[in-house]
Amino acid sequence: MKKTLLSIAAIALISLGVEAQQDYHFSQFFASPITYNPANSGAFESDVRAAINYRSQYGSISEPFKTFAFAADAPIKLTKKAYDRNFLGVGLFATNDNTGDIEFNNFHIAGNVAYAIDLGGTNENPHFVSLGLQFGYMQRSQNFASATWERQWDGTGFDTGVANGEQHAGKVTESNFDFGGGMSWFYSINDRSRVLVGAAVLHANRPQVNLLGNDEALMTKATGHISAAIRPADSEVTYLPNIFVMFQGPNRIIDVGSEIEFSLWDRTQSTRFKNNLSTNLGAYYRVQDAIYFIGRVNYHDFSFGLSYDFTISKLAANNNGRGGVEIVLTYQKAFSGPGNNRQKLYKSKGL
Repeated sequence: MKKTLLSIAAIALISLGVEAQQDYHFSQFFASPITYNPANSGAFESDVRAAINYRSQYGSISEPFKTFAFAADAPIKLTKKAYDRNFLGVGLFATNDNTGDIEFNNFHIAGNVAYAIDLGGTNENPHFVSLGLQFGYMQRSQNFASATWERQWDGTGFDTGVANGEQHAGKVTESNFDFGGGMSWFYSINDRSRVLVGAAVLHANRPQVNLLGNDEALMTKATGHISAAIRPADSEVTYLPNIFVMFQGPNRIIDVGSEIEFSLWDRTQSTRFKNNLSTNLGAYYRVQDAIYFIGRVNYHDFSFGLSYDFTISKLAANNNGRGGVEIVLTYQKAFSGPGNNRQKLYKSKGL
């Protein structure tokens, strides 16, 4: 009981302190790359891409922390000239992050715009660098009526009938605008190999986060990422390595890992009688925090992914190593062009 209470207290402090300075993070970060780098908007070989994320964690020791997110983006051709392969990338995403018993909520909606400059690629194997901007609106709230405090502890539990002695009561809300920018490089080396590399600076204007009346600015967040898709010749297996890093003040996230995609069958090229089907298995390590495993099924234009985190940090002593479950549904469609017919390298993760 004591360990559970301490864990809940620690999570509450994180929510009011560190969480106020650290954004949400998904284990399947690669499913919606426009959330951590606006330059990734439109950086894929189809016409439209969308993803829905759901994450639940810390359910073993308190009310689960739940995060919902939606993201969509598309490339827009600026001219009809065949030789002009520059394009505009646009994207929109929204997240809603709910923090356990204390009902701390963080809502964020943002729009991205990016401009991709052709570096000598072709329609079938594009090669470009992209520069992007992100403009967002954030709203944070805390329901102090749902929180418990030290003076309410009677030795065996919290007596909510006792005055908490705090100056804040009820629900407190604050909102602000923020913006950021980034750049990325996409290179389709051939029909079997692709790479996406990028970096971004978010919350560049350091918006105020004065939920408790303090004059405090949100820390700038820096992200970096490397993703690749490699399918050896005459192979039905594609390797999908990923590296993601994030620094926000004293907080750090580093994810390293890979998926292996097994192609069960390809799309019938002429009649479309049969749609492509593949499955993924993967493992990742989040430095000094967790290891997690991913399973995914890809059919036609849809992909369904499920992952589970196992805590390896000090918190594992209280949650028995159980971290969080995450579900992702993605949709990526090519309406015309070579990406509509070619299935030499199935692009289940936006590459």
